[in-house]
Amino acid sequence: MNGSRETMKLASVPWEQDAVRMKGKLTMLSLGEPGEPQIRDRLADIAGLPEVDSVLALPDLHQKADMEIPSSIAIATRDVIVPEFTSVAVNDGMGIVMTDLRADDLSPDRLEAFFARVNSHAAAHAFDTNRYSLSADELRRVLVEGGQGVIGKYGFDQQVLDRIEGKGCVPIGGDLGANGGVVPFQLLRTPFCRAEMGLNFGGNHFLEVQVVDRLLDRSLGARWGFKEGQVVVMYHLGPGPFGGTLLHHYSRRSKLYGPRIAMFFLSKLLFHYGQRMMHGSVGRKWALHFRQNGWTMFPAHSEEGVMLRQAIAMATNFGFAYRLATVKAICDGVREALSPRATTDLFCDIPHNGIWEEMVEGKRAWVARHNACRLVPDRPTIVAGSFDVPSYLGVGADGTEGRYHSYDHGAGNLIEVARRSNRLPTAEGSVTRFRMTRGRKGAVLKREEVPARSSDPIDRLMGCLERHRIMRPVVKLRPVGNLKNG
Repeated sequence: MNGSRETMKLASVPWEQDAVRMKGKLTMLSLGEPGEPQIRDRLADIAGLPEVDSVLALPDLHQKADMEIPSSIAIATRDVIVPEFTSVAVNDGMGIVMTDLRADDLSPDRLEAFFARVNSHAAAHAFDTNRYSLSADELRRVLVEGGQGVIGKYGFDQQVLDRIEGKGCVPIGGDLGANGGVVPFQLLRTPFCRAEMGLNFGGNHFLEVQVVDRLLDRSLGARWGFKEGQVVVMYHLGPGPFGGTLLHHYSRRSKLYGPRIAMFFLSKLLFHYGQRMMHGSVGRKWALHFRQNGWTMFPAHSEEGVMLRQAIAMATNFGFAYRLATVKAICDGVREALSPRATTDLFCDIPHNGIWEEMVEGKRAWVARHNACRLVPDRPTIVAGSFDVPSYLGVGADGTEGRYHSYDHGAGNLIEVARRSNRLPTAEGSVTRFRMTRGRKGAVLKREEVPARSSDPIDRLMGCLERHRIMRPVVKLRPVGNLKNG
């Protein structure tokens, strides 16, 4: 022990292999591995763009298929916004719901009951509505107000917004009808964008029941309300169907193929050359919104740039409301499936995709993050493990006086590299995994008990982040149950 703070006893981990590589505007923070030359070359090309002020690559750096940029990076630009520098699914994010349940209150059958209850409200198809769906008027309110727009609907106190980044809202700086509209009329009228709210745990998204395994900072952990053996619920999911659908109308992205290419082409024609016929240049619209440019540079204060900024803000606001639906479903599921007397409370909600205007080393910039979170000193942080590997809650530090303004949202790639190379041994305990179909008639497709695995990869990551004054770990969370409903 060191005062009230426990040290991470990981003597076998080669900490000395940390590396910071800086070349011009590119900074790469790693655990010492050489990395992939193609990714380094890609980042160097981005850093060489005159509009780019800096590129920060984080330790979980990797390339996903069909993405223009690698994961775990943050790119600061001046005077321009580049939508391809982040995912089209802006405001993908994670959060933690605290409960007063204890590990002894859980069993595989009780986990199944909880997951089944939450999953029963998931949309079985794109137009399937349930108790968390939005009306057309509620959708319009959410686009402007973000999380505030559903506080009353979901029965939350105002204080819940204090636990969400930016208090759950990005000002749009205008209205939905200005200059011919920022949102295609068809998106405001169809139930597609507002029916499925908060319960899509497909792909790499999940709902996970965890237990507080260890308080590494006992004083701060206690002030936050955590106790060892306490049950919490972590969620990781996207911003819902609205944001990506809206932003696909503003640029031609690599992750768009098959029938969706034709669908969006026709929808964009209707929007830019029909609904917005009297606004903007015909040729400029084609160059920005229809061509696959690689990097599409929107001058931030141009007519097109202001419009894109408003669209990003609306997509981000929808994402906050979408995850508040998740929080409401978790709270309902705990009380309806586990204990009617249980208490639940949102601890924090943190996005990891998006474009934000902020100060970087004393200069105002647009910072695009892809699978990286914004570092806020003294605020909670989340770094996710995997379905069989622990996660961490931490507290933000100064990022070496602002040089490191972002952090990895998880250690997923580091964990999978270790798994593939047989460097992820089993640990004490197990995790019950569930795969279910969605909706009122949702069924359990698979239930399996898998051994817990070593936390070594994420421990190494947390040690690196701590040494570079990005964050320090406070709470270690051990997974006990995991839901996928893709």
